[in-house]
Amino acid sequence: MKIRKTAAGLAALSMVLSVSACSSTDTAEPSAAQVTTTAATEWTGDSVEVEEPEETLDVDISGKELVWLGMYDLNPTNDSPERSPELALFEDTYGAKIKYMPTTSDQRFDDLATNILGGTSPDIFAYEWRTFPYDISKGQYQPVDSLVDWSDPKWASVKDTADSMIWKGEHYIAPTGYSFNDTQVLMYNKTTIENEGFEDPYELYRQGKWTWSAFVEMMKSYVENHPGEEIYGIGGWWANAFVFTAGETMVTYDGTTFGNNLRSAKIEQAQETLKDIKRNNLIKTGWIGPESAFLDDSILFYGMGTWAYNGASKSRPDDVIQIVPFPKADDSDNYYVSNKVFMYMWVKGSENGDCVKAWLDCNRTVNFDEKYTEATKEKFLTNNDGWTSEMYDLTMEFYDPDKFTQTYDYGYGLSTFMADELMTVLYEGLANEQFEDWVQAREEFYPIVQDEIAQYSE
Repeated sequence: MKIRKTAAGLAALSMVLSVSACSSTDTAEPSAAQVTTTAATEWTGDSVEVEEPEETLDVDISGKELVWLGMYDLNPTNDSPERSPELALFEDTYGAKIKYMPTTSDQRFDDLATNILGGTSPDIFAYEWRTFPYDISKGQYQPVDSLVDWSDPKWASVKDTADSMIWKGEHYIAPTGYSFNDTQVLMYNKTTIENEGFEDPYELYRQGKWTWSAFVEMMKSYVENHPGEEIYGIGGWWANAFVFTAGETMVTYDGTTFGNNLRSAKIEQAQETLKDIKRNNLIKTGWIGPESAFLDDSILFYGMGTWAYNGASKSRPDDVIQIVPFPKADDSDNYYVSNKVFMYMWVKGSENGDCVKAWLDCNRTVNFDEKYTEATKEKFLTNNDGWTSEMYDLTMEFYDPDKFTQTYDYGYGLSTFMADELMTVLYEGLANEQFEDWVQAREEFYPIVQDEIAQYSE
């Protein structure tokens, strides 16, 4: 589908990007190319055993291979010698294996298209933000209704999420869980908080008092307590997660029609709070790696995906690096998060449906059946020695619908332009100095988003 944008909108976007003080990639999520996966190691056994399920699928895939095109190996590696629980179930229960077809962050979509066109399709590929509806509408994937029994309790519990991304009456997406490493969190050094005389943000969260104003005032006080020093309130990748806490998203979807929500009053409120944070010089811009985030106490809070916690916590082994969710709006009763749903897409051209079916079932089982959650935790802690049991349990709370309300912005999936460029500007533009006023910027971007949405009404 050809991507169309209005001339006025393009001119506005060009103007905004040209005055950026730093590249959007400076403070955005690191690409997968920055997160290297070590070579596969010869597996010699698990330290943490996984019990085989009481019920299995009626498929015969013993000796078969499931081909995975991805940026990391699903098999054990030198960095992660423990088999994942889903891999253990897949291999030990069904006698099948995973064949890894490596790719890179920059090449993954091109490699996928090349293999599909060349008749060498992999069987599975990871769900990405642009998967729905853009890649699905291009015919990159197959529907999974023939593989998933939506009446099974393990799938019934995620059917609402699957239904929210139905394409032309079919399910292409079978959610198996959430992408743990992509969950955005705030981190801070508890010793620093104590030394500054601040209330512990985590305790404020437990009391329901972790609000935007508490967050901003704490950062302001931190900077004021260190006059003349290069001290900031926050750094890392965080502005988009903060705007999500408004509880509304830029683009909506009701199962049939996409909606332009840039004029949301709640989003405007979040953006105005961001403006206040920026105006008070509380943001340390530029890329901050987890190993250096807390070394000099130049920032009070570090926002990043949970993938960064291991390095951040190990950099200060004598201190506790605490995780806390992003604060809620002062007038809100709910804490909002935007956790990336995790799933494997069934690639067009794959004729290995039984293997895909079993792999999806294994993945959903370990996220649904309580007897596997402890094994999953043990394996994770074995492979990530910077984590503690307490911090792992806290992060898992972010997926609890009784404690957090999930938000999902369909704008990321409208096109590569939206996923790679505009959505970052919309959510992070104020923090990244790409524009100075949200109301003015949104009116310039509104027709661009409207034009992107219009492609799916034809």
